[in-house]
Amino acid sequence: MEWNKLKTKNKICAGVLAVSLLFIQCPSNVRGFEVNAMSCRVSQFNKVSNDNYVQANINVKKVENLPDDFITGVDISSYLAERKSGARYYNFEGKKLTKQGFFDVLNDSGVNYVRIRVWNDPYDSNGHGYGGGNCDINNAITIGKMATKANMKVLIDFHYSDFWADPGKQKVPKKWMNISTEDKAQKVYDFTNESLNKLIEAGVDVGMVQVGNETTNGICGETTANWDGMAKIFRSGSLAVRDVSRRYKKNIQVAIHLTNPEKAGRYMNYASNLQKYGVDYDVFASSYYPYWHGTLDNLTNVLSEVSKKYNKKVMVAETSYVTTLDDGDGNENTESQKKLKTDNFPYDISPQGQADSIRNVVQAVANVENKNGIGVFYWEPAWIPIRHVTGNEKNKAKILRQNRKKWEKYGSGWASSYAGEYDESARSWYGGAVVDNEAWFDFDGRPLDTLKIYNYIRTGAKAPRKILSVSVMDKYFTEKEKIELPDAIIRYNDGTEEKSNVMWDKAQIDKAYKEGKGSYDISGFLNIENRTVNVICHIIIKPNNYVKNPSFEEGNAYWNVIDLNGNNSTAIEWDDSNAKTGHYCLKFWDDKDLSYRAEQVIQVPKGTYELSAFLEGGDVGEQAQFELYAIVDGKTYSVNTNVDGWKNYSNPTIDNIVVNEDKKITIGVKGKAKANGWGAWDDFTLFQQ
Repeated sequence: MEWNKLKTKNKICAGVLAVSLLFIQCPSNVRGFEVNAMSCRVSQFNKVSNDNYVQANINVKKVENLPDDFITGVDISSYLAERKSGARYYNFEGKKLTKQGFFDVLNDSGVNYVRIRVWNDPYDSNGHGYGGGNCDINNAITIGKMATKANMKVLIDFHYSDFWADPGKQKVPKKWMNISTEDKAQKVYDFTNESLNKLIEAGVDVGMVQVGNETTNGICGETTANWDGMAKIFRSGSLAVRDVSRRYKKNIQVAIHLTNPEKAGRYMNYASNLQKYGVDYDVFASSYYPYWHGTLDNLTNVLSEVSKKYNKKVMVAETSYVTTLDDGDGNENTESQKKLKTDNFPYDISPQGQADSIRNVVQAVANVENKNGIGVFYWEPAWIPIRHVTGNEKNKAKILRQNRKKWEKYGSGWASSYAGEYDESARSWYGGAVVDNEAWFDFDGRPLDTLKIYNYIRTGAKAPRKILSVSVMDKYFTEKEKIELPDAIIRYNDGTEEKSNVMWDKAQIDKAYKEGKGSYDISGFLNIENRTVNVICHIIIKPNNYVKNPSFEEGNAYWNVIDLNGNNSTAIEWDDSNAKTGHYCLKFWDDKDLSYRAEQVIQVPKGTYELSAFLEGGDVGEQAQFELYAIVDGKTYSVNTNVDGWKNYSNPTIDNIVVNEDKKITIGVKGKAKANGWGAWDDFTLFQQ
């Protein structure tokens, strides 16, 4: 998982049309389901109807024809640190689990593989651990032995760093700094070889090794700007795995791990370089988090492309999903209430939603062409609070102080303060689990129904029908447009949904209509199963937008898109993963340097105007240029902007555009980027000030 994602510091602009999901407090007489106001988001439920399914508390549609050897794995690298800190786990009968008993329950629940990350030296000069589980080789040996005893294979995930390695950073271990790439490659071989020797001699059944973690932009200090250097690291790590395999007569697979499958062309370009530079590997692995990584259809497609062209097995090495937006340990989680406006939540926020997410990721991998999709690993399903922060404010503060001491002493939080000497970002950001609301156990260590998900995907599971949520879509209006509010949507755990009429507060609607531009919460209620349920519809009233087809939902209508290099790098396309709202966006990408312009001519009355748009993207190079502009009577108004990653929208805005008489003006955007740069424009507005 990416450090920058977990720090919850993404600079995502919540604009006028921002997607939102606001949870509303249920009235005291309503229990058993959540009431929420919901934007244009459709939950991806799986309808369950097969009477042969096992009876359960969650519904799970069977993944048909799943091979017996399909990997249904978990990454539980933080487990020992959790145990040392006092975390407790229970089985479904309420019995506290022993250390080994925990692994037995995992296996009984369908887990057949355990992934364990390994850092070179995650300690400061005084022996204080950096946190995140203090995942050295000894930690891996201890976890690996328990996993093996429980009849599960082990994947070793070498980061080749002393702490988290991800697309945002691939820092060289302290002891390898300031040495040549060739010497570093030899260190990688030696470390991999020695570590695997220790694991196998200790009796750990190593079945797969990752040479690097989320190496999208580099590995061990080498970057994609120098693929020759990266390839030397990859080849050295792979060679060590092959040598150990021969020595112990084991078939240990080599995996290369990337992330961001939503970025067009990235995986095929990467796989092409792996082949070009002679990297020997078996498995092309991807992270997939629904919040950030696009659609599952896209995931299947990009993995299928790599599998077919390069004859590689493919898998998902990391995935997870929330069961609640509450925090359990006193340290804010990665996915929290405030992320509802910026991240993608395609499933219900509940154990049922978590089950739907996992099941669908398995299906997406199983759908890979040529049957080369081999498995899925769930990330850190046991990373729970050391102690649940609950009770009155005084008690919460006391428990939080206790948790902080444990995080520092045993490394059971995402990072300890000691990590700051190695990783600058940890100097100001360190603390607890940050993913305790994505675990398969509740905040007190009791199992959720999703603990059995890997069994259920093979058998199917059917639960008694019940309401999961009651939601109301956000609505958007322009001034003086009649305000008509929607029905509520009642969603059930079997994947079905119903609409129900809402009695809206007419006085609030009239007030919003009269006041015009702004945001309003309109109250209403409905009756469900002889109960009164209060709901809220969040509405936004905007000034008249003079841009025609502002979000490209009408395709090319009104827009003139020109690729200045003649390479078809830029087009209006259906792409849910990059569109800010709706389905379409003005999308750009090419494997060559790209340059484009898109314009629209608009008739407007006399007045002063404000023009704005949204832009996201990445990998554009230091010389990239992006410009929003308006031309009036030969005068150009413009503003430059830039990209900051997927779904991290910049919002360039030009105000005080003066139009002295009724006439046509031209609005548009220009862009230049290096080869493999990508991004999308969306949601243009031209308002009269």
